[in-house]
Amino acid sequence: MTTHITAIGSGKGGTGKTLISVSLAYALAHQGERVLLCDADLGLANAAVHLGVGETGDLAGLLAGTRTLKDAVVRVASGPRASFDLLAAPSGSGALANASEAQIQKLIAALESAQGYDRVLVDLGAGVDNSVMTVAARADETLLVLTPDPASLTDAYAFAKLLLRRTTTRMPQALVNMALNATEGRRVADALIGSANAFLKAAPDYLGYVPFDARVPEAVRRQGPLLSLFPQSPASAAIEGIARKLHGAGTPVAAVGLR
Repeated sequence: MTTHITAIGSGKGGTGKTLISVSLAYALAHQGERVLLCDADLGLANAAVHLGVGETGDLAGLLAGTRTLKDAVVRVASGPRASFDLLAAPSGSGALANASEAQIQKLIAALESAQGYDRVLVDLGAGVDNSVMTVAARADETLLVLTPDPASLTDAYAFAKLLLRRTTTRMPQALVNMALNATEGRRVADALIGSANAFLKAAPDYLGYVPFDARVPEAVRRQGPLLSLFPQSPASAAIEGIARKLHGAGTPVAAVGLR
């Protein structure tokens, strides 16, 4: 069985990309997928902070060749009958800020050959540097998180342009975060799609939006998964809906976890 790799990127920081990544791992695990979440923000890994866990796994050991992928991950419980694995560097360590091209290729090879997972979610670093775009281009699909901030839109366009340049055929799926409502989410996505169609002759698909929700910063402050702390919040409901779209798009799933 081939593992499906979903990379999650953004043209700039501050879009809520890591919270989206962590929340999707949680939601997809509850939909029965065997999930590995890789925090590939090699300079400033912080997925573990969002999850409220002390153990991050040993991404540095994997890249150094002293750990196998199986030995480098840690299990994160996401409910009484569901969990997923995490692979990251210690939060805030900056340990892999200067990862070499060879290390990036080693990470990609390890994720592509990962056994026992239906999906690998890769939380990319913010921006469009070479390591980010290399991983994004090798993934099976790429989610591009942007916000209504005009700077976010500009940088999201740059991300989409560079992804198309590297793959020649593939555009990301746009996910608008922190939108006031469905109308704003659609407007922001349409602005990106319009620019891409005009100048790149290709455009991202619109995956959906996550509304601005005061529960989100509260979950970040409490260092716990949004979907666990506030399962009824509007943002949680939206992320679960996006997870259902991804889950229903054809990824093979084992008969485990919640249904």
